[in-house]
Amino acid sequence: MNKYFIHHYKLPDINQNWWELASIQLTGVTSLPVLLASILIIQASNITSGIVTLILGNIILWIIRYAIIKMGHDGRKSILDVAYVYLGKFGTYFIAIALLVATLAWFVMQTTIATNALTDLFPINEPEEINKFIQIGVFIGIISTLLCINGMVLLRWISVVSFPIILIAFIGIFFWGNPSLPAKINNGISLAGLPIILGANLGITADLPTFFRHSKSLKDSLRALTAIQIFSFVFGLAALFLGAVITPWLDVNQNINFSSPSLFLKISLISLIFFSTICSNVSSVYSASVGWELIAPIFAGIKEYLILGLGLTLIFILISNIFSLNFLADMTGFALVNLSIVLCIAYLIKIFLKNKPSSFEHYTYFITWFLATVINILQFYSVISQKISFLILSLVVIMLVICISVILKKITSIFHLNRPAKRK
Repeated sequence: MNKYFIHHYKLPDINQNWWELASIQLTGVTSLPVLLASILIIQASNITSGIVTLILGNIILWIIRYAIIKMGHDGRKSILDVAYVYLGKFGTYFIAIALLVATLAWFVMQTTIATNALTDLFPINEPEEINKFIQIGVFIGIISTLLCINGMVLLRWISVVSFPIILIAFIGIFFWGNPSLPAKINNGISLAGLPIILGANLGITADLPTFFRHSKSLKDSLRALTAIQIFSFVFGLAALFLGAVITPWLDVNQNINFSSPSLFLKISLISLIFFSTICSNVSSVYSASVGWELIAPIFAGIKEYLILGLGLTLIFILISNIFSLNFLADMTGFALVNLSIVLCIAYLIKIFLKNKPSSFEHYTYFITWFLATVINILQFYSVISQKISFLILSLVVIMLVICISVILKKITSIFHLNRPAKRK
């Protein structure tokens, strides 16, 4: 790999143990997707199907995530370093832009969702001229920015501190929220929810090398990954029963009043939403920092975290009440999910062929990723039929394009071998 392509600063905190690695993912990255995916699964299924889906989904995620972590282990590669190996220089710039856009969308969207929920939950009556929504949102943004400044060092600290709080809050919600299954559930066993759990988690899977490059060893990474999937299964299983308390996208049931015994439920909800959002925002900014270092290396270091944190908070203030960035989150979500799939297939091909991807393969993987993402976006806006799952369609497109490229390469190779040599 061209070591001058992506400028590497000395990585701080490169001795993280498995618990620290797992805490970062469980607090800042996986907690909300796991919670929301389970709520969506149970709405379209039943408890038996939900449990089977969670088991299979977490096993598949463990395998895919281990492969992606393994790609970045040698040389402590970030996601962009890994992308450079398989998609080449040209493709890596697109991935860097996707990371920055994803952070913009998710930071603003998560802050908006959390602020809406906290505005409903907080028992503070403000005069009408004071916008409590903006106050809470700016407070979340400023806290997130302050905790971004020192990169991974502060992210690790806030994650280790927040995880027990989030865990206790989750237990409190489950205990005080009178968990129950929806009244109308389907019969039989269905795996229709499998694309939901994979689609909700494969996007964040692509970025694991950026965080796991701080691991003390591959063994610690493996233990952390196993812990992440075990906790994710437990969270997901409990979340199957929480549809009566939290609806998709963290809308809180308006019947929850700030009075005993719901006082404890409300405190638990506030704690879960606040700490999950802070950790998620800080993780998102750190994820985007590798893209920032590639596109604007002159502002790398503490400056990049300040620029990203304050800039995203300012954008939240300006647009949160005007329009939604959900469409950006959806598009970048498709891009990162497809990146995970392409990287895994490319990694398997590399192992099988026992050589590094060539320039031809760089362009093949980039075109494959780009085409699958465009098709997903067209499908999302109903230009293409939505009868087939986004994830399945992506997999079909990716496999088809790679197979075609292999055939073309073989034909080209045969043509060159059979072409008569030029006479001197």
